[in-house]
Formats: sequence, C-alpha cells, structure tokens
Amino acid sequence: MAKIKYFSDIDGDACELKHCYGMPNKEFIARFPGMKGFRYDGYSMWVGYPLQGDGGPMPVTRKIEMKSFPSRHECNSKCLNGKVNGTCECQCGGKNHGAGMFSKLLEAA
Repeated sequence: MAKIKYFSDIDGDACELKHCYGMPNKEFIARFPGMKGFRYDGYSMWVGYPLQGDGGPMPVTRKIEMKSFPSRHECNSKCLNGKVNGTCECQCGGKNHGAGMFSKLLEAA
C-alpha cells in the first residue's frame, strides 16, 4: 500500500508536514494571502504542522505518493520536475519530487 507524504515550500525550503487537516477557506486566505494550496474539499484547504520543530500550521503545496516498494534510485531532473501530486520512489523520500518549481537548485544549473 502506498503512503502519502505532505510538504510545504512556503519559505523556499521543503518541509515535511504531519497531522494534516482541512482549514476553512476564509481562515486559509487570511493566514496565507496569495498562496495556492491543495483543496481538502469545497470549503477548506490542506494545512499541516512541521514534522520537526515547532510551528503553526503551514499550507500543503505538494502531496507525494510513495510507492510500496521503492527502488530508492538517486534523484534526477525527472524527480525535480515531476508533478507536485505525483508518485516518487527516489532516495529523497519525496522531498525533492516536484520541487523544481520551488527550488533554487535549477538556478545554479
């Protein structure tokens, strides 16, 4: 069975999230103006808490499905430029998957 991992790239660095839930749209817009997140349902958006450290709820910007038996190959451009709601089996554990649009790694290339 596959596992879904949630990430937030609000500050430019990928942060894995835990205890994700739906925040009402009105509150989401007030806390995160201009942020586009994932819809929980028609009335709320996905938010979660950082896996490590303290902090308030952060918007979910990527939902990555981890395969049941991943190959754990080295990350490449296919991973970095993958869909932000795609499937990953790299050694990064989904942290880099779809992060190309949020990452400054591409600027260095």
